[in-house]
Amino acid sequence: MEAKQSKLEKLKGQNPFRVPEGYMEALTSQIMSRIPDNEPQKETKVISLGERLRPLLYLAAVFIGLIFLFKVFINPATPKDDALQNGSAQMQASDAETVADDEEFLEYMQQHYYSDLLAESLENID
Repeated sequence: MEAKQSKLEKLKGQNPFRVPEGYMEALTSQIMSRIPDNEPQKETKVISLGERLRPLLYLAAVFIGLIFLFKVFINPATPKDDALQNGSAQMQASDAETVADDEEFLEYMQQHYYSDLLAESLENID
């Protein structure tokens, strides 16, 4: 242990690391010889508009899908279903008009078409 201490004391004021002679003078020329003269040109990749917009389109599709899922599965009841469940089935004006049109059509069919069919079927029986 004392031998190590004495060696350390000898090196106390000195720098133990040394550079070989002539290294610094030849260093610049060595580095420059390793660098290639002509660097190859890197080809730039052209990104099309479709490739730039594709992630945004995917994101929009995800949001539309989520909105659709919430509409269908979270709130599946329509206003007509709510009215029937509450027991107050109130018809709107447009619904009343379609019902009136349907009733007129049924009356027309009963008066003209069904009577003609009945007459033809009676003729076929004879």
